[in-house]
Amino acid sequence: MDIYVEKQCVEGLKKGELRQFLLLFDAYFDNLYKYVARRVGEGAAAENITRLTFLDALGQARNTSPDVGYAVWLYSLAHPRVTEHIENEGFPDKQGIITNDKKIKQYGGGEEVFEKAEKMFGKLSMEEREILRLKFFEEISDGGVMEVLGVEEGVIGPKIYRVLKRVHFLLFGESDSGQGVYFGELSGFLARMRGLEDIKVPEPFKLGLRADISGRIDRRDFAVDVKEVSGGKKKTSKKASKGSDDPAKIFVEAVRELKEDEEKERMKDQRRAEWRESLFDFVERWRGVIVAFPILLFVVIFTWGLYGVVDLRGKDRPIERGYPTICKNEVVFSGDFADGEKRSVNRDVSDKLCGHFETETLEIIRIADKEINVLVDAKEWFLEYVFVEDSQGWRVKAYEKNPRSNG
Repeated sequence: MDIYVEKQCVEGLKKGELRQFLLLFDAYFDNLYKYVARRVGEGAAAENITRLTFLDALGQARNTSPDVGYAVWLYSLAHPRVTEHIENEGFPDKQGIITNDKKIKQYGGGEEVFEKAEKMFGKLSMEEREILRLKFFEEISDGGVMEVLGVEEGVIGPKIYRVLKRVHFLLFGESDSGQGVYFGELSGFLARMRGLEDIKVPEPFKLGLRADISGRIDRRDFAVDVKEVSGGKKKTSKKASKGSDDPAKIFVEAVRELKEDEEKERMKDQRRAEWRESLFDFVERWRGVIVAFPILLFVVIFTWGLYGVVDLRGKDRPIERGYPTICKNEVVFSGDFADGEKRSVNRDVSDKLCGHFETETLEIIRIADKEINVLVDAKEWFLEYVFVEDSQGWRVKAYEKNPRSNG
């Protein structure tokens, strides 16, 4: 419908010219039915939600928003009912494209497009799927998406960008390109998805609903028999208001109660969506830390285990090359000593002797396997030891001490 004609119809509704509603019905029935069917599937559920949405729109004729397109206004009225149906009935079998095998085979590359689209849709949250469909199937502006979802201004732009980025990643993998790639490459793929779509508008239902609405307008008989699932229980109510000139009274107390229930459910869904959005933002922001933490933890555990396995009895002294000792004079080894033995002798024998005596020379002589003779020339004494090695290290087996002749 031309925008100018649409505005005239809306202005007429606000003045009480209810016949204008039929023009809007004819123009936007197909759009609304497809909007609903894409989310709940074709059939009775889609028809029921479509019917209640048009009756709701007629009931709020004088409150119709003049700031958004009428199709967006209809989507905003249908959205809470769609959300409630999905929560009560579970996600529909077709979360992605509604099509048929014949069309998939006839469409060039249809099998590949369908398979990738189904996998992608299956990994999206309900809000992410809703944003994607509104942008690329209903083809409405960011402001229209904001109106349908009921989010604040300034929030919807970042939400849409994150959804496009996530969908692009699910379809094509990570990209180093800027934002343009998400609207370019992605919009091309989704255009092919739309080409596969095959939603059949039920003409008998459309004509029947139009006749019902037309009769209500002519008779001023706004009695409404509403059967709607709310909170898992069916509610049925009937109340009449004949002869009223105010179309806002079409939906009486029974419908008001339903709308209150729907609003509560919508708020719950919005809170859940905001929580998922916050979690997604947290993961995006700290992804590097989340990935690095298990690696760092593994390194710490591995190092600690290695620390317990390696012989660190000399942990108070930094590791040095050679055979470190605290002795100021050179320690002389005579005989066949392995490197490890020299280090253990210096640690258990040389360091202790040099710590007790002011040594001039210190000679370590191999006597036998695991047995050594240690000659110590101290300032006032000549010392001779015999050490043997056991599981506790080197211990003294024999000892002799003689004074130096030069005192």
